[in-house]
Amino acid sequence: MSTVVFLPGLGQNQDDWRPVITGLPAMLTGRYLQLNRGSGFSIEDSARRVRDQVDELGEERVDVVGLSLGAMVALRFAADHPDRVRRLVISGGQVHPPRLLMRVQSAVMRVLPSRLVAAPGLSKGDLLATLSALTTTDLRPALASIAAETLVLCGGRDRPNLAAARSIAAGIPSAVLEIVPGVGHEWNRTHPELFAARVSLFLGCDAEPTSGREPRARSVDLHPIRTLSRLSRWADRRT
Repeated sequence: MSTVVFLPGLGQNQDDWRPVITGLPAMLTGRYLQLNRGSGFSIEDSARRVRDQVDELGEERVDVVGLSLGAMVALRFAADHPDRVRRLVISGGQVHPPRLLMRVQSAVMRVLPSRLVAAPGLSKGDLLATLSALTTTDLRPALASIAAETLVLCGGRDRPNLAAARSIAAGIPSAVLEIVPGVGHEWNRTHPELFAARVSLFLGCDAEPTSGREPRARSVDLHPIRTLSRLSRWADRRT
């Protein structure tokens, strides 16, 4: 039995990951971990909080899965605590977020109502403060120190993050890159069975989508602006 911890994107909550976690095979135990957000946010502090939560689970080593902001925290955690990470899966992550993209995201969020921007439990102020902190983040020097076997995923329709995915895979010594066709940024929400199957297969478990074929996207109520995928999902709709 292996424990897999899931690190969410900014604005996501446990409900966004429940279908993925319940879709794991019996030999994998999925745990959702909450990240730091808001004023005073830093990738380093979030990585330390992940370490503390892993300690609370009573685990020495875990498999780590992170998406978007969670992918960035997962990279920092794997670099800072290589002895705690068995295997690493990241999707839609950045190592040095483009400042122009971050400024545009922040500008859009400032003018939208809070109900369209922030998920329950996350204020618009917290979201903007977190995005502001990310503009100075640069994880490129940390990649070479990640010892865990790593699967770098990116949705084929998640165009703003494709270049970063290739850069991350090239920088981690034991990494493999997979571009997943037909999915966007938050594909843990739209294609949870497929997400669980990709993670399970990499972790050594033969878990295929329950239908025996690529599952269709679930019909979900997506906020127009939600996580670091805001512009990614907008681009998806334009194609």
